Amino acid sequence: MTESQVGGVEALLGEEILPLAVGTFVVTFTGVGLGRDRARNVLDKEIYRRFGKPRGSDAHHAYKAVILQIVLIWEQARIAARASTGGLTLLPDGARLLDATDAVDGLRALL
Repeated sequence: MTESQVGGVEALLGEEILPLAVGTFVVTFTGVGLGRDRARNVLDKEIYRRFGKPRGSDAHHAYKAVILQIVLIWEQARIAARASTGGLTLLPDGARLLDATDAVDGLRALL
């Protein structure tokens, strides 16, 4: 178990959001074609893998808020968008970001 998983919600809330958004983006969209949808629960599962499953309603709501903030960053940077089907769609800038040498700097440049 990693240090982040031990800390749960405290560790999640203590993470810097842009590196977390990039890391989860790469995991969520690697191998997904441009314009293709990815189930939103892939992002949820990655957060749970890194920080453990939320215990209690306050922790659950905190996780939901961070996950939504990540998706909003993706949308603001135009790398992914929520689809009407409930999934997430990989956008052209997102496909380019997946190939970036420094994805965090790449995301910052898009914001």
